Amino acid sequence: MARVTCPNCEAKATITSREKQSAHVVNLYCSCTNTKECGATFRITQSFDHFLNPPCKTTAQLAASLIKNLPREEQLELIGL
Repeated sequence: MARVTCPNCEAKATITSREKQSAHVVNLYCSCTNTKECGATFRITQSFDHFLNPPCKTTAQLAASLIKNLPREEQLELIGL
């Protein structure tokens, strides 16, 4: 997970709690660690966007599905490669 910084003073912040909104969205409640000069508390919404490279298992499952749907001769040809 990325480091959370205070949007006011840019000091390191601590995540004090989290609240799941949906499968891929979470609200992070944070406190600035610069208590002498800032001390802000704030909420950040974090969300999953998309994979840049899908997980290996997903890729392998996709490949197996594609091969399974090929004619038998083409499957054997691929195995020979």
